[in-house]
Amino acid sequence: MNGLVDAPELQQQRKAVRRARGQGRHWYLRAVLMLVIAFWGLYRGGSLFNTIGIVMIVLALLSAHLGRQLRRGAKEMERKLDLMEKARVE
Repeated sequence: MNGLVDAPELQQQRKAVRRARGQGRHWYLRAVLMLVIAFWGLYRGGSLFNTIGIVMIVLALLSAHLGRQLRRGAKEMERKLDLMEKARVE
């Protein structure tokens, strides 16, 4: 076997990649929802709503960053899995 990962383990890792992509997509959706809430709070005005709006904008930025990192990691992992499968075939 030459120390290469067998096919069932590759399939499990592909499932993990799909799961990571889905989680990244969910974090993007959460970021959009937080932005909507933030803009609503800023539109309403008042010190409490302004504070909520600003905090939600920061959280939305963090959520978008997390979603991007998850999707980027999944893409890199998928590239590595493709290379492993190609090495296995050759």
